[in-house]
Amino acid sequence: MKYNAHHFQPNPGYLTYELNEDTMDFLWARIDKAKVIDLPVNKRLAGNITKSLDMGLHDLGPIAEIVIPLCEEYVKQFSQPYHNQVAGECVNIFSFSDWWVNYQYQNEFNPPHDHSGVYSWVIWMKIPTEFDDQKMLPIAAESNAQNHISNFAFSYVDTLGVIKQLIIPMGKKMEGTLCLFPSQLKHSVNPFYNCDEPRISVAGNISLFSKPPRDK
Repeated sequence: MKYNAHHFQPNPGYLTYELNEDTMDFLWARIDKAKVIDLPVNKRLAGNITKSLDMGLHDLGPIAEIVIPLCEEYVKQFSQPYHNQVAGECVNIFSFSDWWVNYQYQNEFNPPHDHSGVYSWVIWMKIPTEFDDQKMLPIAAESNAQNHISNFAFSYVDTLGVIKQLIIPMGKKMEGTLCLFPSQLKHSVNPFYNCDEPRISVAGNISLFSKPPRDK
C-alpha cells in the first residue's frame, strides 16, 4: 500500500492514504443512501455540528479493503497502540464498529475528543474553504494562533508532559484523503467562516477482537 506515515516526535503518529476516483464515487453513493435513510447519530458524537448520519455496516465496499490493511501497517510503523486483553498467544482481528457522514457548516466545530475502539479514521470528502483565506479573516489575521481557524488538529502529550498540537490545514487539496489514527488520540475540528456550503467528511471506528490461533 502506498501511504504516508506522519510522526509526532517523539510519539507515534498517524497515517494518510489518497483515495482513487472509484472509491470516492462509491463513498458519494453511500452518502446519498445515508441521506435517504436519514438516521442521525449526533447524540453519540461530540460534534457541535448540524448533522451526522449513520452509514450502516451492510456495504463497506473498498473502504474495508483500505482501512483494515492500514491498521496492520500502523503497527509496523509505530508499534501497537493498544493492549491485548486475552492472555497468551492470540490472533488479532480488526473489525468495523461504525461509520457515519458529517455535515459541518460555518461557525460549527468538533471540540477535543477521542473515540471508542482501537483505531479511528476520517475521510475529507468536500472542503469548501481554504485555510490560506480563512487565516486572513479579521478574527484571525492578528491572532498568534491563526493556524487553528478552520483546521483539523491532533492534541497529544510529549515525553516532558507538554501538551502539543499538530495542525492539518484544510483545503481542497485534502479532499479524498483518508487519515487513520489511534482512537484514544485527542483530535478536534475548528470552525470555518464566511461560507454557506457544508464541509462533508466520513468517519468511523475500528474495534479489535482476539481469538486463539487454530491448531497446527
